[in-house]
Amino acid sequence: MAGLSNVQIGKWLHSHPSFIEGWLDDNPAVVGKWLQKNPTRLSGLLEGNPERLEDLLDANPCMMEKYSQRRRNKVSIQRSTTQYSRSDERDKRRERRDSGKNNGATDVYASSSNDGTPTTPRKRSQSKQFLRQDFARSKAKSYLHASEPALQSEYRSSKRYPLRRASSLPPIHSLSVLLESKVLLPQHTTLDRERKLELKSKNEREFFLEIVKDISHDLDLRRLTSRILTNVGLLVDAEHSCLFLIEGPRGKEVLVSHNPGSNPDSPSFFSGRGDSEREINLSIQVPFGEGVVGRVAESGKGINIPNTDKDPSYEEEFHLSGVYQVKSLLSLPIKKSEDEVIGVVEVVNKNSDGSNFTRDDEKLLETYLTFCGIGIINAQVFRNYMKEYDRNRALLEVVHDLFEEQTSLENVIQKVMQRAQTLLKCERCSVILLKDPTEAEVTFTKMFEMTTSMNGHSNATYNTGEVKLINGIMQHVAETGDKLNIRDAQSDPRFNPDHDKTSGFRTRSILCMPIRDNRFRIIGVAQIVNRTDGHPFDENDEQLFEAFTIFCGLGINNTIMYNEMCKAVAKQKVALEVVSYHASSTQYDVEKLQESTIPECNFLLIDSLEFDDFSLDPDKMLKASIRMFMDTQMLQKFNINYETLCRFILTVRKNYRKVAYHNFRHAFNVQQVMFAILQTSCLKEILTEVEQLALLVGSICHDLDHRGTNNAFQLKSHSSLSQLYGAKATMEYHHFNHAVMILNSEGHNIFANLTSEQYTEVMKLLKHAILATDLAQYFKLRNNFTTLVDNSKYDWKLKEHRDLLRGMLMTACDVGAITKPWDIQKRVVELVTKEFFEQGDKERKELHIEPNVMFDRSRKDELPQMQVGFIDSVCIPLYAALQKLDIKLTVMLKGVKSNRLQWQSLTTRRRSAGDASGTLHVIEKTIRSTRKLGKSEEKT
Repeated sequence: MAGLSNVQIGKWLHSHPSFIEGWLDDNPAVVGKWLQKNPTRLSGLLEGNPERLEDLLDANPCMMEKYSQRRRNKVSIQRSTTQYSRSDERDKRRERRDSGKNNGATDVYASSSNDGTPTTPRKRSQSKQFLRQDFARSKAKSYLHASEPALQSEYRSSKRYPLRRASSLPPIHSLSVLLESKVLLPQHTTLDRERKLELKSKNEREFFLEIVKDISHDLDLRRLTSRILTNVGLLVDAEHSCLFLIEGPRGKEVLVSHNPGSNPDSPSFFSGRGDSEREINLSIQVPFGEGVVGRVAESGKGINIPNTDKDPSYEEEFHLSGVYQVKSLLSLPIKKSEDEVIGVVEVVNKNSDGSNFTRDDEKLLETYLTFCGIGIINAQVFRNYMKEYDRNRALLEVVHDLFEEQTSLENVIQKVMQRAQTLLKCERCSVILLKDPTEAEVTFTKMFEMTTSMNGHSNATYNTGEVKLINGIMQHVAETGDKLNIRDAQSDPRFNPDHDKTSGFRTRSILCMPIRDNRFRIIGVAQIVNRTDGHPFDENDEQLFEAFTIFCGLGINNTIMYNEMCKAVAKQKVALEVVSYHASSTQYDVEKLQESTIPECNFLLIDSLEFDDFSLDPDKMLKASIRMFMDTQMLQKFNINYETLCRFILTVRKNYRKVAYHNFRHAFNVQQVMFAILQTSCLKEILTEVEQLALLVGSICHDLDHRGTNNAFQLKSHSSLSQLYGAKATMEYHHFNHAVMILNSEGHNIFANLTSEQYTEVMKLLKHAILATDLAQYFKLRNNFTTLVDNSKYDWKLKEHRDLLRGMLMTACDVGAITKPWDIQKRVVELVTKEFFEQGDKERKELHIEPNVMFDRSRKDELPQMQVGFIDSVCIPLYAALQKLDIKLTVMLKGVKSNRLQWQSLTTRRRSAGDASGTLHVIEKTIRSTRKLGKSEEKT
């Protein structure tokens, strides 16, 4: 090798990497020296390849923990040393200052560096300011290098902590900030081991008081037990000490030690008896009555063994004699106020001269353990409080998650599993759902599983279809509904250990419970496996996990209901699409109407207020309606597509039902009256173009999908329309919504080319126009309108006055048949009466109630008198007010009064004859003669 060059050696090492790895393993000190001499090379390598550092820490998680522990211990010692050295230095400076004042010197003091070189004198200000600066510097150092408790308390008091706490929760929300505990733990600066030994050598009384104060302010149980171990070892000058606390339910108590001993750098001298290597590494467990510790816990009396070799009661198997040679030991119980044992302390081997533990050591340790018992009880109470607080917060967060996420079953279950796994600290969490809870045979269809990897991250899996179970535990719970807490899964006959052999995972304990829905039916099973601390699941875990299963059942039930609702909405949407398709006009009809010739207005006579409502057939009514839009210039003013208008009119006609009166002919006649008023009177100058468009469209759409029954019938029969729209203007709201549905259908929106402002305005005006056809609304507003007109106090620039005018116009057009010539009026009344009587028959047969007089077929002889009342109460006041607005509308008022005379004469003739049937005969004869006259006119 001496004759080889560096290049040749490098090539050989490059081709034999295993040699290098073996040599480095045998010589770790060489690697440490090289890293100390070349720190920049290592930092540069890690900065260029950060994933290498991450892989290293993932593979060795204990490395970072040990480093952090050593750093905290080192900083704690430095801080305590600095504190006492600083206090000594202040005392010396105070003496120099006092002596300087006596000698007339200035208020300055000099300090020297570590090497003895004097530094520049620093002037001292007032003592309070100096103390504040000194305190601030100590706080700054403790914030950067303090131990974990100090860091936690100062970090919790910072402004960023609530945000950091909220951001650590999946999902991000402010609930954790509101639920964050405001409890401030008491803080006490403990002395390090050397200072305590020094204090003990100077004043044992002060030392005892110091170690009592050391444990009286700490509510962290793990840190408290560590301090107790240190103080106990110093108190009786023991080589090693160990503390056991009683855990577990009554009758199944065990002694558990989570601290290996008083010296954290040395291994534990206890072996204990655990179920697995993992459990031994996490904690030491000793059963009651076994070993010295077990006998002390069981009897409540201390045991002092001066020489373990000569004492037959000493059981060596509970101690690792290969690490420590146990010569003598002292074991005493820790009791609370009720003289109940809560723990055991054992000290081993005197350090001073190898002598035995004396009676004085027992009394001294027993006195100190009295204070330790108080501190442990307080820490346990606080730990239980924090557990309950964390549990309540976790349950509230689960509720928040359930309300926040109800759209996905997978997301709901995954969130609940995450919360359960975090709070219960288990290695695996599984949820499996039943295919059909109503079936006798249990079949699983979906399975969710979440495992914790070595780096602490959770991995979720999801399986669907026929799920086959790997053991019979979940099957048993699904079939019986029992809650199973299995402390030793390997010994349970329902558990299949072959799966553990295949996966390499060892199942120790299982907690399995059913998931129920709102009907208390089992819809699934939830299971958690292996607590991370190695202990089996206890009663607290059962209660908390049962709460999680309840919330999980609620979440699953709500999600299923939401999915069913979405399906129902989808079905409704599909049904609406089908109905809309069949209710829409065909393209053939649209093209046919589009290509046909639209007659002129003077040929159709639609601009006359005396227009014959029965003069046009259905096809001519379509063309006449289009002519109205054309003559009012609506197509040009609002850029309405002609094909869209044709399709819209055809679909509107198709959506009117074949009822006696409220059909498309009635809608067309209402639109014709509105068109005639706009073309004849001066109201055209008052209303805007958008208002005129809304009135024309509202007239043709105001009774869409009318069922031949009024609002009162919808309310009496509890129809779906009354449930949907309520008792106020039930049918009118339905007519408007039906019109909106047609407008929203593809190729039907005649308002498509309007500006956004115009579109918003015309839809509001359209709704107002259709709702105004409700006579209840008319009676509510009529007096206001007539008062304005009679007193000429109207101002058409005001929105309220314009709304009144449009509403009155819609009512005037809706009952416009009352203004037509007598022969037309009689035919319209016949159709209205027929529809009313049909509703009365339905009320009598279906609802089993007596109909109103107007709807009662048996009282049809009172029709003329009712018509007179209708004209007097509804029609004459309305048309009289409109006539005052424009004299050209006088023809409508004259028509109403003329028809009233006809109805009044029929009423008089019926009364004078005294025969109701004679009156009806006269009406029927008149109607028949009118029909014959109409037929002869058609033939002509």
